[in-house]
Amino acid sequence: MLMQQGTFNFIKEDSQLDNMQMLEAKITKVIDKIRAQSEENSALNERISSLQQELDNKEDEIKALKGELKGIDSLKTDVDRLNIERETVRSHVENLIRELESVEM
Repeated sequence: MLMQQGTFNFIKEDSQLDNMQMLEAKITKVIDKIRAQSEENSALNERISSLQQELDNKEDEIKALKGELKGIDSLKTDVDRLNIERETVRSHVENLIRELESVEM
């Protein structure tokens, strides 16, 4: 009976050792997953930073283009005003030419 009890203790110790090894394996897996997630998180943060910089650059470009567009709109307004003025002058010149032609005859 003593021998059986000793064998039981040996089996019990083996079982505890197996449980400890399984627990250690699980902990190692968890640590590896945490490490992988941390690396992925770092990579994603770098990508976010890169995209944020790209967005800032694009916003600066948009501001510059809006400024150019305002300048173009101003030039278009000036051209329209000058075309109207040219038509008015042309009309006056045509009238003056007609008056001169009628005086000569």
